[in-house]
Amino acid sequence: MEKRKTTLLIIISIVVIVIVATLFALWTPPPPAPSVVFPSPNGYESFMQAGAQVQKQTGDFAKISQEDLRNLVEANSNALQIARVGLAEKSRVPVEFSQTYISAHMENLARMKLLAYAFVAEGRLAEMEQRTNDAVRCYLDAARLGVELRRGGVLIDTLVGFGTETIGEAPLQKLVPNLDAKTSAEAARELETLNADKETWEQILQNEKYWSRRTFPGLQYRIAALFTSSETKAAKTKARQRYDAQQAKADRLMLDLAARAYQLDKGHRPASVSDLVPAYLKAAPIDPATGKEMTLTP
Repeated sequence: MEKRKTTLLIIISIVVIVIVATLFALWTPPPPAPSVVFPSPNGYESFMQAGAQVQKQTGDFAKISQEDLRNLVEANSNALQIARVGLAEKSRVPVEFSQTYISAHMENLARMKLLAYAFVAEGRLAEMEQRTNDAVRCYLDAARLGVELRRGGVLIDTLVGFGTETIGEAPLQKLVPNLDAKTSAEAARELETLNADKETWEQILQNEKYWSRRTFPGLQYRIAALFTSSETKAAKTKARQRYDAQQAKADRLMLDLAARAYQLDKGHRPASVSDLVPAYLKAAPIDPATGKEMTLTP
């Protein structure tokens, strides 16, 4: 009998130790708050105001007549003006630590993509009216909007920001062969500055982790992490791939613009990226896939 009691006590002690160890493993203190000072004024507030006014559109402007396109641009003129006020200011996403935040935030993000399409519509109209420099400005504004939309936000802000940036960069890429040397050089320098000002992948993950730990406090976060760890890891891996792909696209566009300016100035194509530094670019971009300097488009 005494032996059974001793065995039972040992089992109970082991169970208690396992439970305590498990709880200790599940509970970890929340990560320190990122050192952030929200800008005042915050350009993101202007983006939200502009997004509330922007008109719905398909983005397929090739099928719209010049007159209809002009009407669309005029209808969005006030929204674009407000958005450009935001682009001239520093911005940061004002996240909320609420479990309903993401679903409510999605509507705002959808409006932001419409705002990017409004910039592109304005650029397309400028192209049709032979105002190439104005078109470049519109496409660059759309790309910048995509970068600013994800600053300080969570992972969904990053993903939507990638798509928004592409909305502006895609038509600009097609326009490169038609640009003069001055416009090409200026656009390349602006993209280089914009690329250098982007949040790193490590900063993006820190923002996401901090939001998750604040929104799901204590054991909620750790328990949820145990059940969704494989899904979360896969989602982050996919997001990282999109991050690298988007960065590579932006760098490729920057290189093509710089090479275009060089060719028009020198009368021949640059032999390598190093020919573009430092007159057209401050430094050669690094290919995230190889870790080596990017090469010029053949």
